[in-house]
Amino acid sequence: MNKLLALSAACLLATAAAQSLTLPAAAPAQSTRVTPPAGPVVGSLDGALAVWEGIPYAQPPVEGLRWRSPLALPTWTTERPALQPGAACPQSFTLAGESQPVVRGEEDCLFLNVYAPQNAQNLPVMVWIHGGSYNTGAGSDYNPRTLAREQNVVVVTINYRLGALGFLAVPGLEEKGSVGNYGLLDQQLALKWVRNNISAFGGNAANVTAFGESAGGMSICQHLLMPGARGLFDKAIIQSGPCTDPQLTAPRNVALQKGSSAAESLGCPPADAACLRALPVKKLLQAQPKGLPATVTFPPLYGDPTLPDSPAAVFRQGINQQAVAPVPLLMGTNADEGSIFASFASTPGRDANLLEYVGINYAFSGLRGVWAGLTSYAPGRYSTRALAAAAQSTDAIFACPTSDLGRVRAAQVPVYAYEFRDRTVPYTYLKPGVAVPDFGAYHSAEVASIMGASAALGDYSRFSAEQLELAKTMRTYWANFARTGDPNGRGLVTWPRLDSAGTKVLGFAPAQVGVVNDFRASHQCGTVWK
Repeated sequence: MNKLLALSAACLLATAAAQSLTLPAAAPAQSTRVTPPAGPVVGSLDGALAVWEGIPYAQPPVEGLRWRSPLALPTWTTERPALQPGAACPQSFTLAGESQPVVRGEEDCLFLNVYAPQNAQNLPVMVWIHGGSYNTGAGSDYNPRTLAREQNVVVVTINYRLGALGFLAVPGLEEKGSVGNYGLLDQQLALKWVRNNISAFGGNAANVTAFGESAGGMSICQHLLMPGARGLFDKAIIQSGPCTDPQLTAPRNVALQKGSSAAESLGCPPADAACLRALPVKKLLQAQPKGLPATVTFPPLYGDPTLPDSPAAVFRQGINQQAVAPVPLLMGTNADEGSIFASFASTPGRDANLLEYVGINYAFSGLRGVWAGLTSYAPGRYSTRALAAAAQSTDAIFACPTSDLGRVRAAQVPVYAYEFRDRTVPYTYLKPGVAVPDFGAYHSAEVASIMGASAALGDYSRFSAEQLELAKTMRTYWANFARTGDPNGRGLVTWPRLDSAGTKVLGFAPAQVGVVNDFRASHQCGTVWK
């Protein structure tokens, strides 16, 4: 069942990647030239927006630089075109209903994209870190033009190394006491690039907000604890991305064990870096550790100089709060996060039987999930067993860990918590069935609203008038937070700061934006999920 969960997680945001495969190339437009410290670049004008796509922020992580900390590029002096996105990082995924995997990307993939209102000056900067189970996705899978233009902010989207290329940990790759977490280090270098260069694009280098969803949100959650990320961003927005689940961040010794078994499966001794660096990319995309696959095949690791502390220990248990970057937080989850995962883990055409139901709950939350599934989430309370499992995973993996994180941080910094409750968001690739007849407010459903364009699984082109209004409201809150650290503003429902009890969560649904005081009770936080 863990394998099914891993597949569902990978498929989830891989659909965004599939969308980008079919998008036509943008027609050439008028040029716009800037000269940041990195070197001169030429972009294009898209109406009232200036766009620079495919800017490299690091040396290509190839050959001898594969599985090393990313290195900044030397300054270039010749004008560099930034007219189309750079390559995605190597990834492989299988779309629903297909038998053959889609493979895309190149190792030379550390690019970013900048979207700014024309003639921007000193505007807030929002850096988007994409999701995809640390295994799929690219910055160019998201179109933040509406967010940038409408909210008068500069938006940056980035690529980072994925899967084994981004997170493999084996003894032979250790340098200066560190190993793995290359994808997170890529993100840090991209944030440094933004600090050093974004002023030339009209952004305020002293006002940078990191925001992301799913694995992107989890990455930001980890950056709050990473010494190398200190001072790289001023505020953080974490969408459906808590990082305290044991399957989402591994202890260093466990990561090394898993990585070593994966290296052996590829025919390389774990201590032989040269053998690993000589392997073709397509073979690396097939790397699998021995044993049951986890939710994330190669998760970030902790207990290493790059990420010293366990996120669970810091955020869920509230220890060593001085290790956490003191930045304001806007964070939340969706009401039905688990619906897609339960759907992928179910047998097509029928509901899960009792044995399968127990297996799905075990995959989601281990033995405590099995017990909760038979008691607090007894199938008889839901129309299908799969929906019961979906409710359990929503609470155990997303809602309660996010609430716990927020409660701990609320004693230190301003925290604004939300729940996305629109259960009618149109979707692209999802297919309702017997097991999950309705996906509700599914994982990633809010992303299209924030971007103002179809994204992840949300089909923005089919939004109703009320959904479009809600989307604009959410973008306004997000941009206000990026601007000042407080999402509130004229004409908006007041969003109170989260308190230590975890109440005062803002709920988002069409024509129903308001404070929710029973969030923890409704998700059984503090009772079932302690």
